[in-house]
Amino acid sequence: MQWGQGPHLFELRASDERVLARASLVFRPWTVSPSTSAPIRSWTVARRGPSGPWEVYEDAAGPVAVRDTPDRAVTAVEFLAVQALYDRQPDVLALHAALVARAGIGVLICGPSEAGKSTLACALWRRGYSLLGDDTAIVDTETLDARPAPRRVALRSPSRALLGSDLWTRILAAPASEPTAEGCLFHPDEVDGNRQAAVHLAACVFLARRGAETTGLVAPLPAAQAALALLPYTNLIRRLDAGALIGRIGAFAAGLPAYDMTRAPLAEMAAAVERLLDARTR
Repeated sequence: MQWGQGPHLFELRASDERVLARASLVFRPWTVSPSTSAPIRSWTVARRGPSGPWEVYEDAAGPVAVRDTPDRAVTAVEFLAVQALYDRQPDVLALHAALVARAGIGVLICGPSEAGKSTLACALWRRGYSLLGDDTAIVDTETLDARPAPRRVALRSPSRALLGSDLWTRILAAPASEPTAEGCLFHPDEVDGNRQAAVHLAACVFLARRGAETTGLVAPLPAAQAALALLPYTNLIRRLDAGALIGRIGAFAAGLPAYDMTRAPLAEMAAAVERLLDARTR
């Protein structure tokens, strides 16, 4: 089977129907019809003997991942594909950011680990937003369109308190959901029925930005500062020279309003994002 994001295709091969059935659930939002274009990466999942572990091969050199169940082998392929897209495709600009949207208009939420990106994204999801991605967004710097990376949303167990037991139970019961050591992986559209493949960005919100000097909850960020703040979150920071990278990010930041947001009660932060979106879509 093949799946991908835009022109970037991946392929999974397996003779075991359990692997193919699980892959059809995990990659459903990004599945494409067999293409004449060669996939940028291809993996084979096979079992070592009748009762051995499941191995993931990218070539004949040996397995790149070994898992104890077919579901976890497919998950390994899921993350290998995103890593390949993030690290090896110079035409892809990916940002380490959560992506939420309302009526096709999106907001990026950037910040370092533990800054609260997923928490704020989940709070907005509970308020009726679409939760497209919790970790990586693929952006078009010319059109300001954004897509989630082709992998499921990953939530940590502490999110259960925010989402509530009923919603958490529905998440775990969704067809493509998978418990993890930290929480779970799932497709939000299997829970809320709201799938959006791509959205037009209206704003970028920075949480815990180094050097931020906000005195209120939200403060606009000049484009030049926004461009510098985005650099650490891009996949291209180690792949392009400084001039090319700044030029590419600078053009993106010049067209997308950016804001610093300070930590506050979650309801206040979510309401502030809604006000930003309302102001941008009037």
